[in-house]
Amino acid sequence: MTIGASGAGPDPRSMRLLRVLTSLATIPEHVKQSSSVVPRDARNTNGETNGPASSLEGEAQNLVVEFDEAYTAYIEGFDRLPSESQMIALQAVDTKLSAMVGAKDAAIWTFRARSEDQIWMEVRELAAAVIGKFSWSAELDGASTQ
Repeated sequence: MTIGASGAGPDPRSMRLLRVLTSLATIPEHVKQSSSVVPRDARNTNGETNGPASSLEGEAQNLVVEFDEAYTAYIEGFDRLPSESQMIALQAVDTKLSAMVGAKDAAIWTFRARSEDQIWMEVRELAAAVIGKFSWSAELDGASTQ
């Protein structure tokens, strides 16, 4: 399946989903750098993060919300159904992220967890699998050169 339903190029819903999946499939450089050190001024008297560090850690939670919105918009806008393996791959990402939110475990939303925790490694693998199932990386390369 091509990104664009008509084959004329990527459609906005697909591009949005691809952008979110790409973010889920990688560890941003600022997350790698921030995972080991939280500045002293970003900790309150209880040793918890606040201010810039905690707002940046909220980035992972926002990414999950963005995936949910992009996934929903993508599903609702089908011109034709993806293959069974493509749907299973998409649903696996959705299921994994939903379980993370449902767990209500604050520790998985930290920079350290995003770069080192097994749960985020699984998210990266699942997101990369979706991109591969849809052959979006090749499509995106072609779209960016036009």
